Amino acid sequence: MDIERKALLKLKQGFSDPSDRLLSWVGEDCCKWSGVGCNNLTGRVNRLDLRNHYIIDGLDGDGAAENAFGIGGEINPSLLVLKDLVYLDLSMNNFGGVQLPSFIGSLEKLTYLNLSGASFGGTIPPNLGNLSSLLYLDLSNYLF
Repeated sequence: MDIERKALLKLKQGFSDPSDRLLSWVGEDCCKWSGVGCNNLTGRVNRLDLRNHYIIDGLDGDGAAENAFGIGGEINPSLLVLKDLVYLDLSMNNFGGVQLPSFIGSLEKLTYLNLSGASFGGTIPPNLGNLSSLLYLDLSNYLF
């Protein structure tokens, strides 16, 4: 859907992407973009897997090497346009201690949310409790 494609492009604009992991986010069919999954029947975006897979073994614990490949920046509220989103993985990225946006708690169809090691900071927004369909939540290594 065109509105979802535009929402993803707006999301991408807010990100810093030092390793160009979102370079494939071009063209009309966002279902073919890296990290984007769509429902086979409706064609709507239902999955965003932006996990940083460039993990380097043997780090000294500060994550500096892996964060060089991590997406960072801000999460744009355009994410809310993805009404059928059930899976969101932003783990192992480098959001530099910024507060997790409270609007994440409005993604009511989410069943999977992984924010582990993504360098979010501050308090966890209480409205994450609104995610009543959530079956999996990983906030490990969250910077308080």
